[in-house]
This record gives sequence, structure tokens and C-alpha cells, in this order.
Amino acid sequence: MRKIVLTAALAAWLSLTAVFQPLAAQSVLPGEPMPLPRDSGLVVEALELKADIDGQKAKITLNQTVRNTGRGPLEFDFLVPLPFGGAVSGLVASVDGQELVGQIHGREEALAVYRSIVEQMRDPALLEYAGRDLYRARIFPIPPGRASTLTLSAELLVPKNDGRLDFIWPLAGPLTQGRTPERQSVVVNLRGRKIGGVYTPLSEAKVTALSPEAARVELTADHAPALPAFQLHWREDSGKMGGLVLSHKPEQGEDGFFLFLAEPAFATEVKQIPKSVIFVLDRSGSMEGHKFAQAKGALEFVLERLAPEDSFGLVDFSGEASLWRPELEAMTPAAKASAVQYVKNLRAGGGTNIGAALTAGFKLAAAGRPTYALLLTDGEPTEGLTDELPLAAAAASANSLGARVFAFGVGHGVNARLLTRLASQASGTAIFVAPEASIEEKVSAFFAKLVNPALVRPQLTASRTVNRLEPSTLPDVFFGGQTVVVGRYPQGGPTVFTLRGQEDGQEAIHAHRTTLAEGPSEGGDFVARLWAQRRIGAILEQIDLRGENPELVAELVGLSKKYGVMTPYTSFLALEGEALTDGAALQDRASRN
Repeated sequence: MRKIVLTAALAAWLSLTAVFQPLAAQSVLPGEPMPLPRDSGLVVEALELKADIDGQKAKITLNQTVRNTGRGPLEFDFLVPLPFGGAVSGLVASVDGQELVGQIHGREEALAVYRSIVEQMRDPALLEYAGRDLYRARIFPIPPGRASTLTLSAELLVPKNDGRLDFIWPLAGPLTQGRTPERQSVVVNLRGRKIGGVYTPLSEAKVTALSPEAARVELTADHAPALPAFQLHWREDSGKMGGLVLSHKPEQGEDGFFLFLAEPAFATEVKQIPKSVIFVLDRSGSMEGHKFAQAKGALEFVLERLAPEDSFGLVDFSGEASLWRPELEAMTPAAKASAVQYVKNLRAGGGTNIGAALTAGFKLAAAGRPTYALLLTDGEPTEGLTDELPLAAAAASANSLGARVFAFGVGHGVNARLLTRLASQASGTAIFVAPEASIEEKVSAFFAKLVNPALVRPQLTASRTVNRLEPSTLPDVFFGGQTVVVGRYPQGGPTVFTLRGQEDGQEAIHAHRTTLAEGPSEGGDFVARLWAQRRIGAILEQIDLRGENPELVAELVGLSKKYGVMTPYTSFLALEGEALTDGAALQDRASRN
């Protein structure tokens, strides 16, 4: 089973306030790297971000330039977090003006070649998967007095909520070593439908409206503290409810790729559907203080806004789970007052038994109406089932009535992989809250959608054969949200996609007519790479659950190399003067050194 590196940088990314966190630079002697002191003379010359965003499709280029002012050659070793859904599509390392273009290879063979070249004091660069959307990049050597630039190319489907698009990209700000970049710049080009309300919290940024469908955002800063991340928010007029389909068929004889987005119009009036809400609140010792006060406030906020026809239950847990009431209660004034007082009296202390809490919560569920379990926690399980896979499997088994799970992870110590797995396997969502952010705001914003689902238990079908859909089970569609499905098709042509589900307790059918492409489409490689990224994620989930299978690993490596999506089994490798794309040649070189 592969090891996942969960670091402070990854946790920061998960809270969407990710900070680039370089590891210590290292002085390299043949075969034996040695740590350098903090004043090693490594200077950050430039951090440059460029993003071209068309609708929700973003192409990103991030340049990071460092200069060695020391006396000996350096290897620069750092971690690069990506936003959720971001996929690295290229690597170029430039040392002393010479460009080394990276190719994806098997992870072990790439590492072997990198190490052998380091011993020969030549110029390789390596970018490898270090965890969930976290990448480790290394450049060697950076000669004394010389500069080296690492250029990462990536793609992202920009998330859209309530008609607002949110582009958040971590920048390479080496704050942990106290360095100030000599130059920082950001350029973002926007295109879309009736762009408006463009906003960035960085007051130094300049926003220019070029037309109703285009805008440009620019920022430059010299000798200023490194920016932890660049944030940009804007709105698009999405029109009435509908679906958007993008398709791409690279060549004859190969299945095409499609991307389906369903986006309901804004609700002019809130028509609540009777539902059951089960609160699962962490009161372990690590929650004590401001976090616990905020979590209790968020829970009280939701209680105050449940409708009379709703029912609810409450589970609080530390080393063991406790119930407010043994069954779901109707939302009466007396029940609400009792639950609010119960929550106010809770005190934090003890360990964390997430498995027992979820099992107790699922036992409260009742058939006949949508049921949502809201889990609020800040840490990893320390009691009961503590291993991620058995815990997730036990939760899935206990959830016999199919309650949707929405997990709110608070702070940097949370087990992001576990919460993501718990939510995704129950057709829900994991939401991560930075320590300085408001838990109440996150929960209340989510609940505003939860009270008014646009489509419950949706299913997507097509009049033409489609296959290998990701995700295979769709989450509920909420007003202000989106449903995104990617898949393959053997033959293009006129097609009707049909989205079925429950609206106000009645079956609803939404048909979307399109034509699936019979050949390449402009920018269509983005759709292919997005499908490959989702498919690779599904394969990794299977490997986690069932162990390594040679066929699954072979499929994963093949997809990674073909579509340029890095995985725990592959790496980008750039070599001086060569473009070794043949795995056999790589292995031969490694064995000869």
C-alpha cells in the first residue's frame, strides 16, 4: 500500500489558504546530501503566476526562480500544493539558461535516474507525487552564483457556487525560511458570460474590465513578503437551469471524452423539502476553546433554521458517542429548546472516536425522506477504529439507509483523506475550515443550500452509449451549486443527456440536447485530462480498499503517462540534453549507474 505524506502544507491547501512550504535546501556531495544552515545564501528571485480562465477551464503557469549565492552547488527541495481538482500537465526546469523539459515516467525509474545523475553532478529536475494533490519538486545542481527556474503547467476546473467562481492558487512563498522574493507577479485573463463583480482581497491587484465577457487582473510586488496564495472571485450570468456539455474525440478508433455540468437557476423562493438532519459533533479535548465555541454556535444556527416538518438528531462524541435523544425528534419548539440547551452544556475533553459516532448517528436515520449527517471534527480518530480503511468500511456498512454525509474538517490537524472518503462514499462533500476562518460561516453557508435541494438522488443517462462515468453515483444537486460528470463515448453525434431525480417529492426529468464531437475540439485535451484525473482517483481508491492489483496499477500508469497526470506511481523527470521517453532506456541508464 502506498504511503501518503500529510504535511502542514497539505493541510493548508485543504483549507484553501494554502502556503507554499519549501523544505530546507541541501548542499549536495556525491551520494550524501547535507542540510544547509538558514543563511545558506539561497535567494528567491521571482514568483510568477499566469492563469488563462475561459468559463471554468483554467490553464495555469507557475514560475519559481531561485539563485544560489553560496559557495557550493545546491539541490533545492520543496513541496508544491495544488487546489482540489488541479492537475500538473508539464514541468520545465531551467538551469543557467538551459531548459530541461520533463516527461512522465514510472516513479521508481525516474527516482533511480535522478539519483544517478545527481551523483554525476549533471542537471536533472524531478517532480513527484507526495500525497493528495501535493507534489515534491527537486532541482540539482544550482551552481554557485547561478539561478534556476522551475515552471509548472497545470489545469483546473474552477469551482462555481451560487453563481460565484472562486479561483484560489497557492504561490511559492518560502515564508518558513524567512526569505522575501525579489519579484512577484500575477496575471489572470478572464473570459466568460457576462463577467461581473470581480474581486480579490489583495488591494495591490489591478482589475481591468475589457468587455462584458472579458477582464484582466494584474499584480506586481518587488521585495515584498511572499504571498501565501492568490484569490480571485467573480460572477457569471448562468441563465436558467440547464446543462453544459463539452466533448472531444482525439482520433478515430478511440473513445471520446465528455464533460457534463448541470447548474440549477437561483431559487426565487425557498421551498423546503421535509428532511432529517443528524448532527455529529466532536467534543474531544483538541476541540476545546474557540473551535468548540464556534462549532456549537454553528450547530445552534442550523437548529434555529430547521422547518417544523423536519426531524433531527444529535450525537456528540469524544472517546465514546452520546445521544441527545434515542430517536429522531420532530422540530417542535420544545425539542429545539432542549437541543439548544444540551449543546450549550457540552464540554470538550477526551479522545476521538469518529467511527462510534457515525454508527450511532446512522442508527437514528429513518426511511422515507432525505437524510443528511453533518460531521464536525478537528482531528484524526484516536479511539475505536483508527485505521482509515476499516473505519470508512464500517461507516458505509452502518449507513444502510443511505444518509448523505457532509464532513466539516476544522484546522490543520484533521485527517483530510478520511473525511473526504467518508463524505464521497455517502454522496456528500468534505469541507475544510482554516483555523482562522469562521466555522459558523462555513456551516451556515452550506446549510442555506441544504434546506432547498434542487434535485435529490439524481441519475444521468444518455441517448447514445456512454461509459466509465466519474463519479458513478451523483450527489444531490443544490441551488447555487453544480453537478460535474465526466465520461467516455465510443461514437459521437446528436445526443440527449437526461438528468432525473426528485423535486418536491415528485420525479423530475431535465433533458439537455447536444452533439458529441466526432473529432478533436479546441481545448478538448482539457476534458480528456480531467477524465483521466478522475479515473486515476477512482483507481487509487480501489487500490486503497483492496490492495495493489497489477492490472489496476498498469492502467493507472498508462493513464498517467498518456494524459500527463502525476500519481504515486509516476513522476516528471527532466534531463539535460535528452528527452528520455522510453521507460526501457530509463531503466537501462539507472542500472548502469
